[in-house]
Amino acid sequence: MVINFESSYGVKIMRVATIDRDLCKPDKCGRECIRFCPMVKMDIPAVEFKENKPYINEDLCNGCGICVKKCPFSAISIVNLPEALEEELIHQYDVNGFRLFRLPIPIKGMVLGIIGRNGTGKTTAIRILANKLVPNLGELGSKDVERVLEYFRGHQLFNYLRDLYDGKLRVAYKPQEVYLLPRVIRGNISSILRKIDEVNLYDEIIEKLDLRNTLNKDVKELSGGEMQRVAIAAASLKDADVYLFDEPSSYNDVYQRMKVSKFIREIAKKDRYVIVVDHDLAFLDYVSDYVTVVYGQPGSFGIFTRPESVRTGINIFLDGYIPSDNIRFREKPITFSTTAKSHKVEKIPAVKYTNLHKKFPGFNLSIKAGEIYFGEIIGIIGPNAIGKTTFIRLLAGELTPDSGEILVKPDNISYKPQYISPDYDGTVEEFLVEKAGEKTKSSFARESLLKPLNLLNLLDRDVRRLSGGELQKVYIAAALLRDADLYLLDEPSAFIDVEDRLEVALAINRFIKLNGKPALVVDHDLIIIDAISDRVMVFKGEPGSYGESLAPLSKRDGMNMFLHDVGITMRRDKHSGRPRINKPDSRLDREQRERNEYYYAG
Repeated sequence: MVINFESSYGVKIMRVATIDRDLCKPDKCGRECIRFCPMVKMDIPAVEFKENKPYINEDLCNGCGICVKKCPFSAISIVNLPEALEEELIHQYDVNGFRLFRLPIPIKGMVLGIIGRNGTGKTTAIRILANKLVPNLGELGSKDVERVLEYFRGHQLFNYLRDLYDGKLRVAYKPQEVYLLPRVIRGNISSILRKIDEVNLYDEIIEKLDLRNTLNKDVKELSGGEMQRVAIAAASLKDADVYLFDEPSSYNDVYQRMKVSKFIREIAKKDRYVIVVDHDLAFLDYVSDYVTVVYGQPGSFGIFTRPESVRTGINIFLDGYIPSDNIRFREKPITFSTTAKSHKVEKIPAVKYTNLHKKFPGFNLSIKAGEIYFGEIIGIIGPNAIGKTTFIRLLAGELTPDSGEILVKPDNISYKPQYISPDYDGTVEEFLVEKAGEKTKSSFARESLLKPLNLLNLLDRDVRRLSGGELQKVYIAAALLRDADLYLLDEPSAFIDVEDRLEVALAINRFIKLNGKPALVVDHDLIIIDAISDRVMVFKGEPGSYGESLAPLSKRDGMNMFLHDVGITMRRDKHSGRPRINKPDSRLDREQRERNEYYYAG
């Protein structure tokens, strides 16, 4: 992350030092951060240890960066920021802790979309706007709401915060980690939702979120998409003034994401505050009325920009440049291919099968004959509960087809499941070694996978303390590092931020190509499928009733078929090339349908 704040002549700076004390292990490193600090020689050490914990005096620190380079655990970060930002400090966690500058500004009756990297303060900002955290304005330990209101007097947020602290605003919050719901909620979905219905809209919300077939299930029986929509329904059934949705698209298929986006927009139209945090650019673009960007250095600081139009805000984030502040926070812009490029793969079958059919009570699956080649990645797209996992189990030999045959069958399959859990007592490195063996420590693994996934700095961190995105990348690495004949990654993009998603997709692609093994990737983010796949398999049918798929298709043919079934067209933004969903019956929508070009313009 490059924060180019000193490029303008005459800008005064303040020094921000951050220490992750969970990573710091002074008994193992010899405290080299102190030994090599040049200020020690002047008898004014900038780094001190109190009760075996490090502290950096930012006034004494000269910003040389030696301690950052000497720390073997990457626990220290030192960044220079404009001194003017000090007056916009909203909250700070502990001495040398994370700092948040500015806040997003919700507007009644409109949907505010928040986009930014994980670890830059989105959750902190949401907690402040939900009154779960009183900002200390840089004064550690302060919880003085009157001081906060005085600070925001004359600001757009003043009325919102005043009403919030006076108890006039009730907040409903849909959390990110919906996969943890079975730990805290038990029972029948219908009874759970009926008990919390405060707006008498139970039947309407059930229909709009496609939950009718879920009502008689227990929480522990839900799929990821069902669990996500149940969480959205639970928040929406509360009679609130503010609705906060943290990653509502995760686990939902494209069909469901469109329903969720329309549903969220309807809430805002009822003169409510609505805030959405998500990493699916197409979804965030479609659901939001305006966007605010948060940028910074994950774990160290985050800065919110002023609100922008959806197109401008998202393009600002992708460009990595804030025109209003004249600040560049990323060296290179994030760009997207505008054509359906595929990698060249030798057509040597690693997996080969005839027409397959499998019947269960109430569900039938039919798969047309096909082949999967060595070194090839097949993207799998389609609705949830349509048979994608059943197909994988047939290939793995866990299920026997009622008709048809696996002619060339993989002996071992490595699987990254849809649901991941932080329940592991140990470090990331210990977890990877346990799952994939000592090859985790090889230079090949480190350079070709762990480094591109930005996991090297996390190897000494406890698995239980990882964020959702960090945990996802650890599970991806564990799956790919295993010796297998076929790799399956189920929703690898879930909880990973926008900036990392393409990097993760490219890292997976490179690793598979280097190993020359085949892989299947199931995901509902079309950008990820586009970036990672050589070909795609499109599943269609009636979820929970029957499913079918043709043999793997070219990306162009597969995407056109899929989006035709979804009933949407997607254009490319002229500035960044990112996919954008066309408004129904707009000029572009009609033109693309006439040309049968639902996704790729060239």
